[in-house]
Amino acid sequence: MQFLKSLFCLHGLDNRSRFFAICSAVYVIFIMLISAFTGKVFISLIILSLFTLLLAFTSLRRLKDAKLNKNWLFVPNIIFLLTALVIIFSEHNTSYYLLFISAFCLAVLLTYPSVNKKNSTPHNYILGYFGPIDMTEYQQNTHQGKQAKFRIEPTLVGDNATNLNNDEQAVLHTHGTTSPYIKIEQQNDLGELVRLKLLNNKKAQLVIAVIFSITLFSVCVSWLMDYLSSNEQSQVIEESSQETNNTQHALERKHQLAMPDNFSLFLSQHQGIIINWQADEVSTPLLWSQSNAKGDDSCQQISFNKGTPIRTLMVQVENNTNVVKQVYNNYFASFSPLDSKALVQALAFRGSFSLCGYDFSLKGSQAALGKNKQYANWVDY
Repeated sequence: MQFLKSLFCLHGLDNRSRFFAICSAVYVIFIMLISAFTGKVFISLIILSLFTLLLAFTSLRRLKDAKLNKNWLFVPNIIFLLTALVIIFSEHNTSYYLLFISAFCLAVLLTYPSVNKKNSTPHNYILGYFGPIDMTEYQQNTHQGKQAKFRIEPTLVGDNATNLNNDEQAVLHTHGTTSPYIKIEQQNDLGELVRLKLLNNKKAQLVIAVIFSITLFSVCVSWLMDYLSSNEQSQVIEESSQETNNTQHALERKHQLAMPDNFSLFLSQHQGIIINWQADEVSTPLLWSQSNAKGDDSCQQISFNKGTPIRTLMVQVENNTNVVKQVYNNYFASFSPLDSKALVQALAFRGSFSLCGYDFSLKGSQAALGKNKQYANWVDY
């Protein structure tokens, strides 16, 4: 509980290790949760609010620890907030690359070491934190673990005891167990050198600016391509749906005849054959249309194991729900009335056929057709 309180502390200090750990955890967990709750805006906004607060608090403590102006708090956190909002509302995977910009702004704070006031005792960091929240329980656990490595022999009462204790304390001090939590960060360290190199190197600044520009450009181009693709796809689906609806109104299906290998026959009002079967889900309601020669090429014609293929007028897909409320797809392949006799003859005397990539057996089809007066007239023996 004390550790959680320290995450939301306003008056404490965070050293660089703790700041890096908190920021890394926030970014990783944020990406995982937002990806899991894609499309759920309310939950995503709650997650964003919590993580923005965590970043703001740790940034404030890091600024205090490095004795920097508190106005620096706004830039990285506002960029993170805006980027996160773009990710949530755009629901676009490439938007996550924008997090590199806010992460770089936060990384600048890592280049500043902790600063102590003159004539003051060094800060006693516990798990990288120094402040009003009592974190001694974590210090005691670590301290005991360190001391367990050294064996302290029993001592005699008297003056020698004092000398032995002093010797033991000197040994412990030699092994670094008396103050393992006090870390005095030097002013001229690696982070300081990196920041100064970047500030004094115009080429490095230019490279960083180019990388950020390329990232923004790539994300914008990806959005534009997806937008154009989705518009084109929706237009095709809309045209297909409209054509399908018009055709459904024009064609009636009657005289259903169940065939042995899980397909059925229908007759339109113009005496055209319609072959029906159930199959996998597809993204468009119109698989093939002879009127515009667009769609799945495997649906252009019905092919038998021998003989001449017969072209289809169109193949459409309709969603239906069965008794147990399971959604399935009905395929309907319509043929010209001019081909009805040839098609029924082929269905009666051929061994198999394929249509739209599906194979069907015609075993027993002659008997099924002969028993139905609507189709028997087309069977010549």
